[in-house]
Amino acid sequence: MHCDWLSRRFNTLPLLFRPVVAVAEPFPVRLQFSCAEDVELWQFCVAVGGVEPIVEGNIVCDSGVPIVRSPISGGIPIGDHPVVPARPWRNIARDRRLKWTCVAGSIFLALLAGCGAGEPAQQPGRGVLASITITPLSGPVQSGDLVQLGAVGTDAYGNRVSLPSLTWTSSDSGIAKVTADGFLAALGPGSVSISAGSGQIVGSLSLTINAGITFSFGAEETVFRWSSDRCEDLDLPDVPAHAVRLADGTLALMAADAPRNYTMFGADFSSLHRSCATPALVSGDNNYPDSYDNQEWIHSIYREGNVIHGLIANEYHDPFAANCSPGNTHPGNPCWYDSITYTFSTDGGHNFTHATPPGHVIAPPWSKWDPQGNPAPYGYFFPSNILLAGDGFRYSLFIASDRTGSGRMCVMRTQTLSDPASWRAWDGTGFNLQMTSPYTGPAPAMCGAVAPPPDLVPQPTLTYNTYLQKYMLIGGGLVGGPTDFLCGFFYSLSPDLINWTRLRLVRTAHVPWSPQCFPEGTIGATFPSFIDHDDGTINFERPGRTPYLYYTRFNDHALDRDLVRVPVTITAH
Repeated sequence: MHCDWLSRRFNTLPLLFRPVVAVAEPFPVRLQFSCAEDVELWQFCVAVGGVEPIVEGNIVCDSGVPIVRSPISGGIPIGDHPVVPARPWRNIARDRRLKWTCVAGSIFLALLAGCGAGEPAQQPGRGVLASITITPLSGPVQSGDLVQLGAVGTDAYGNRVSLPSLTWTSSDSGIAKVTADGFLAALGPGSVSISAGSGQIVGSLSLTINAGITFSFGAEETVFRWSSDRCEDLDLPDVPAHAVRLADGTLALMAADAPRNYTMFGADFSSLHRSCATPALVSGDNNYPDSYDNQEWIHSIYREGNVIHGLIANEYHDPFAANCSPGNTHPGNPCWYDSITYTFSTDGGHNFTHATPPGHVIAPPWSKWDPQGNPAPYGYFFPSNILLAGDGFRYSLFIASDRTGSGRMCVMRTQTLSDPASWRAWDGTGFNLQMTSPYTGPAPAMCGAVAPPPDLVPQPTLTYNTYLQKYMLIGGGLVGGPTDFLCGFFYSLSPDLINWTRLRLVRTAHVPWSPQCFPEGTIGATFPSFIDHDDGTINFERPGRTPYLYYTRFNDHALDRDLVRVPVTITAH
């Protein structure tokens, strides 16, 4: 116990009613006193500001070296059990005699070699941070796990105190990475120590990362090179790649951009090439939100017989409102209202069309477009590829985001792909929600979440993995925060498309969703999807243990983007 005392309760007593002891310098010492009556009223106090100590004689150490009297820097409340012998003294104000008693050892010295020698280190006081403890995790950690760590601070007496900003570090960033906000990513099996510190005060937590599910990657291959393969400057891979096997056994792959979407064709995956003869779909570029026929991205394709069905991510950018970008209907306009619509092709994916708007709309937003207040982009975004489940329904995941920017992942299903009005979304209890236009009737409810934040990634891709025997989504994004983020590709598993595991990391990547994730001079990557070249299904819905990971490589911060792939081996340990 140091004379940088830890309690201030005694300051409520008048000065002359407080016993005071004087020492040369603050150093570790405990005191105890007893009184015939009203013991609880007597507490040590601080003699500061030139107030004369009210103690007769010197306090003497066991070694016999006297301690020179001078004002101490604080006091100890009753109950801290001091161990200093002292002469009896008389309280001036109340004429009451108080006896000092020695308790087994007289003086306790910490960090001091002798009673009269050296300058000891001073122990923090009550309410001052003395130790940091990282909160133990509730369960085992596996490769890919993402965990928000926490810590608590205590003073020298074990009392909770508020923590300042902490510096988080990992002893091996190849096994576990930790952000400045204490968000941990388990990268690989092994043992690691995580530390959280403030100045000289540091707490640590030892972790063993179990193998769990791991991903190993081969060499990167280029599928589409923008510098040489593009049909026009805006022809670039701006959505996740999805492929179908055509009736003649050849392939069609879609990974395109608005306003003109181009398809890739090939006899096999090694011979895929852009078809520039004509765009597969040209955006309607309508100026009005209730048309749902604006800037159109073919986001997924699914062959059924001789028809290739497609889901469109449709973006409306307000060209009228003064607070938007007047005259601009393209993505550079920040006023953004999103919907999901339907398209189809009957010529093997060379040309797509849709019903007269708005007859092609599947999922219009639940409220009308309103530019007032500079809202965040809102509506229904980024439909995943279509997946046939065991119940005979075809499913698609998508993102719902409101005017505040708060998002959730939703799922919808149908048994009739050719009928846009047949889709029903999960509403929290069942697939009961028909997403109708607020421009033609009462505003419907917003879809129910199946994976609430923070387990949310844009542009999810949906498959059933036959090796893991689970539904699997993958997407590129960023997690953690609020000041430091972990950026990369993440996955989640589900037995039923409703209940999903927490996001896990596939690999880190410079996803281009924030300057921190995609700083100048780095190569970006996003729009991941798994396509197994050996998948026997027409629509590549059921990859196994060794799929390819397709994604868009951002060679710069402009238009130079390539579609690439790497072979992957998934191992469940």
